[in-house]
Amino acid sequence: MKKTNVENTQLKQDLLIQHALRTGGFVFPQTVAEVESFEKKFGTTDVQLPEELQTPVFLNTPSKKTARPKVIKIQQENLAMAAREEMGKLPKELLSRIENDIKEADKKSKQKKAKKK
Repeated sequence: MKKTNVENTQLKQDLLIQHALRTGGFVFPQTVAEVESFEKKFGTTDVQLPEELQTPVFLNTPSKKTARPKVIKIQQENLAMAAREEMGKLPKELLSRIENDIKEADKKSKQKKAKKK
């Protein structure tokens, strides 16, 4: 119970700080209310916006971008190269496994070449 209360409190604090930064002009506002709050504090400027920017429609639509972690495909070639560069620093067990893996990969590639002929 305590953990969720602490997390909720932290989340509320984070949201409050983000709102303060946006309405205070330190970060771009993301909602119409934040823009209005900023304009109340700092006023408006004499800069005339183009017609298409007069109504901030983009603030009302939810962002379609979602935070997705990037997936990096690991290729065996890259691992072998990294291991070769640091050969003196790896334990003997790992070095022997790497050597065995390299030998097996060489055998497989030779077998594939032989099948193609």
